Amino acid sequence: MPTRLAPEDLLVGTSYLHRNGLFVRHIDAIEGNPVHYHDQHSSWSCSKQAFLKACQSVASPDAAAAANQELERIERVTSQDAFTLRDEADALTAHAFRNGFLEDLHAGKHLPLLDQPGYSRITDDEMKRLMIEASEKLARMLALKQQDPAEYDRFIRKYQKTYCRTWKRD
Repeated sequence: MPTRLAPEDLLVGTSYLHRNGLFVRHIDAIEGNPVHYHDQHSSWSCSKQAFLKACQSVASPDAAAAANQELERIERVTSQDAFTLRDEADALTAHAFRNGFLEDLHAGKHLPLLDQPGYSRITDDEMKRLMIEASEKLARMLALKQQDPAEYDRFIRKYQKTYCRTWKRD
């Protein structure tokens, strides 16, 4: 088993394989703790801790090629499957909430004290940041849906198959 990466192992210009084997994240910049990267879908930012939780190894050329082939296969299957409103909602939720600042919050260590009812788990500032980021992402998606419905449809179907294929479907 390869040695687990540490924050100091993250390098600008290097590609890392997502733990699901589908995404190759390429680091564009590191500004202190925030890591700015892009993958096959878009550009993103997260903390070093969240990045390392999702990407635990450098992407070899073979792994990157395999990830791209699998995403192409998913895209072919996506165009043939029935796509429900729940599927669209799942993709929007993953895009706006799950794959953003919430991932940074989730990447932290568990504190058993927080298992007790009545304790706040998210600060007001964190909640504000989470809601602003999610609203901005949703606004971009709704604008895309109005301006280029075909591109929106392609993106949202692929995103659902890529990130939400194991989620409950109605």
